[in-house]
Amino acid sequence: MTELKQTIKKILKENVEELEGVELTDDLPLVSGGFMDSFDIVNLIEIFEQDLGIEIDLQNIEIEQFDNIASICSMIEGQ
Repeated sequence: MTELKQTIKKILKENVEELEGVELTDDLPLVSGGFMDSFDIVNLIEIFEQDLGIEIDLQNIEIEQFDNIASICSMIEGQ
């Protein structure tokens, strides 16, 4: 597992209450599976920016980019 995926999983576990006790796999449907909503995404964007030292372009964000760990990694790597 890449360091970025490990970091994302840690951030998700610490900040999304609905994921408590859930095994996080790369393709677990986070949004479409009901684990995260738009409030979680807004919070996570701020945390990713702070913890990873990146700036996420909000005008190009799609909710689908947060539906699983693999898509979150791709979105972050594209910033």
